[in-house]
Amino acid sequence: MRVIGRLLPGLRETALPTPTNSDYRVLFIRYERIGDMIMATSLIRNIATTLPGGKIDVLATPTTAPVLEGNPYVGNVLTLERNSMRSYRELMKRLRRERYTVMVDGRVNNPPIFISTPLLMYAGQARFRVGAGGDSKPRIYNVSVPAWNRFDHYIEGSKQLAVPFGVNPESVDWQPEIFLSPEERARAEEQWKEAASLMTTDEAGGITKRLLVNLSASEQKRRWPDGKFIATLRSARDRAPNMPIVVMGLPAEWESVQKVASAVRALPVQTPRLRDAFALVAAADMVFTPDTSISHAASAFRKPSLVLLKREHKPYAPWNTPGEIIAWNEAEIHQMPHERVAKALNKLLAEFGR
Repeated sequence: MRVIGRLLPGLRETALPTPTNSDYRVLFIRYERIGDMIMATSLIRNIATTLPGGKIDVLATPTTAPVLEGNPYVGNVLTLERNSMRSYRELMKRLRRERYTVMVDGRVNNPPIFISTPLLMYAGQARFRVGAGGDSKPRIYNVSVPAWNRFDHYIEGSKQLAVPFGVNPESVDWQPEIFLSPEERARAEEQWKEAASLMTTDEAGGITKRLLVNLSASEQKRRWPDGKFIATLRSARDRAPNMPIVVMGLPAEWESVQKVASAVRALPVQTPRLRDAFALVAAADMVFTPDTSISHAASAFRKPSLVLLKREHKPYAPWNTPGEIIAWNEAEIHQMPHERVAKALNKLLAEFGR
């Protein structure tokens, strides 16, 4: 790290020059989780709008790159397979060719940085490098912003990365966003119509808004058991007998998706592509999910949600999203009683289901 710090170009501490033409190019680096990339879309937008071309390039992974499809504020999407040395070598060669003016490290939760990001910044030879909490030695960023305090929301910490570009964090919108094609939306609408067709004709009245249920979580310890999903959704079904419900999950959990859906007269839907899941969120009226990227997709589409979130992860809750958050404090989520969740879901239905 010390060697890389000495080899990086530019002044040790500086400010960003005013962008004047299309030669002023910015690369935003964010190559971790899907939810992190969704949250980063507001930062990407607010930086891009300060540039003459209105776009910035983004370094993602093959897993997170789909979040950026169709995004009008994103130019090129570079990808990195983090477990592949070949991918690192090819990316470093490309960075040398691209000649970025500014490289921004979007990972405000890991300052000052792991060695991979300094290596990529060295390969890119950008004279301006923006990052959070980078005033410690060895100095990698020469445009350093205050570190995130880990108590405020993650997006609150990320806002500081836009300040060197002349953005006033209090005067812009920080809602994440995902852009879908008409075809993606149309496929989701057809699936929701199929879910509605499962309701019987003699169940007139009541809640008819659409509820999307996602079973999957990013880690097994955050995965709520199928039986507790079923018990909770049966309570909701009693309240809303004709409410269309779609159940989805990771492809590896298709058996669980079918089991839960069958138990509560819902439609099981396969989502082989991340974008398929996003489209279902966009077409839903309400979302019920554990702590996962789907909660951030609900934020991007402004969908009222019930999110099961480990208490210590509250700074990563969906941003500015109406609904309910259950901050569980048990050692593992399966210990949380379904009655608590059923009460919160019924409250969501009462408030947003009509």
